[in-house]
Amino acid sequence: LKFAMRLVSIVRVLCLPKRCGVYRVELNWHCSEATTESQCSAPETKPKSKSATTARLHKQVLSAGLRWLSDAEAVEAVKQNAKERGNDTDFDKLLRDGSDFARLRTEMLTLKYRRQVNSKSFHLQGKGEIIALKEERANLKQKTTEMLEKEEELLDGLLSVPNNTHPDVPIGGVEESKVVYTHGAKPEFNFSIRKHSEIGIQLDLIDCNSASSACSPGFYYLKGALAVLEVALIQYAMQKAMSKGFYPIITPDIVKHDVMEGCGFSPRGDKTHTYSLENRLQYLSGTAEMPLAGLFMDSCLPKKDLPLKVVAFGRCYRNETRGRGQPIKGIYRVNQFSKVELFAVTANETGRESSDMLEEILAIQKEINEELGFHYRVLDMASEELGLPAYRKYDIEVWMPGENMYGEVTSASNCTDFQSNRLWISYYRNMKKLAHTVNGTACAIPRTIVALLENYQQAVRAVHGPALH
Repeated sequence: LKFAMRLVSIVRVLCLPKRCGVYRVELNWHCSEATTESQCSAPETKPKSKSATTARLHKQVLSAGLRWLSDAEAVEAVKQNAKERGNDTDFDKLLRDGSDFARLRTEMLTLKYRRQVNSKSFHLQGKGEIIALKEERANLKQKTTEMLEKEEELLDGLLSVPNNTHPDVPIGGVEESKVVYTHGAKPEFNFSIRKHSEIGIQLDLIDCNSASSACSPGFYYLKGALAVLEVALIQYAMQKAMSKGFYPIITPDIVKHDVMEGCGFSPRGDKTHTYSLENRLQYLSGTAEMPLAGLFMDSCLPKKDLPLKVVAFGRCYRNETRGRGQPIKGIYRVNQFSKVELFAVTANETGRESSDMLEEILAIQKEINEELGFHYRVLDMASEELGLPAYRKYDIEVWMPGENMYGEVTSASNCTDFQSNRLWISYYRNMKKLAHTVNGTACAIPRTIVALLENYQQAVRAVHGPALH
């Protein structure tokens, strides 16, 4: 019994439905001889400036970056890709930092080796030689500090370099995005069309003013029928995804810096829309994609179990109204909202697995919007709209007659091995290989409600929506 209680790890296997494969989760628990099994608990996490996961992530990024920085042809290809994506990475500085870091590391390792050799005969050294050794030790400490500082600068640059881009992606800004599919026609009305914010106020279903007073601009209360509708839409989207073989999950709302950075989102800087926890390297999740990627972090999955498909409900927190100059009316752009997210881990044997999964997720999104009765279009998003992690991205925009515009309601992204390389998501079939990750929105609740209110509004004070099954 004592021997068993001293074991420091327990491996638990969670068997999912056959269509979802098998997912193995490793949980580390710690016991001492003085504790009973019921008192065993997860180890306490102490705040650190750099966790083991962060250090490993940085090592991965650094190792890969130094390889392509030493290849002039690769550097030009990466620079051109970043330019086409509107990425502002300073590659001249990146090359200088890479060269300086390599030089400092070589000098540091040389000094370290000399110190190890000389330390073996330290007791045989004379007084002058001992003083020289002490100076050498101080020099080693200084070189190590300089190298670590340069490493941080180099990492800041490398972490801002985007993923590769699919050859069919349109090059340019959002206006270059290509419409690849259109469904239905714009609804016609024989009365004056109202915006969703007007409808919500008239029917006492949306209250942004009270939320602004209680919280801040960008928050809202859903009341009455809309409160019930949110729950119904969540249930509908979850059931739809489950019928397609996705396994249901409820995610945490807080993620660590490691996970957010590994997913390709920057939690720091002037442009961030992230809510952070004071004095902790933790953040409110901007999308369930983050905790879902964290769920598979450090996993090595059997090839036969792929693809692994999960669907999650989660709350999303983004400071969307920041710096926009005026309050946003209604609930189209808000700081907190509910969303059902699709996420998949695929193999990379033929090069088509993740692309096929992207199309599968897009098909689910199209089916949901068609069952909701929307006129929508699918856009193959232009290179400058891909962000850091996406290799290719599709957006679905629904016609919103009150706003007189097409509004984005879902997106789907193939991130290939960008996230898995940073988060160590791999699989094995004879040899270990990096997996690919794909994600997409099943249903973003507020924007879906906006579309429902505006497309199904009536001349009288009423909204007649579609029946969902």
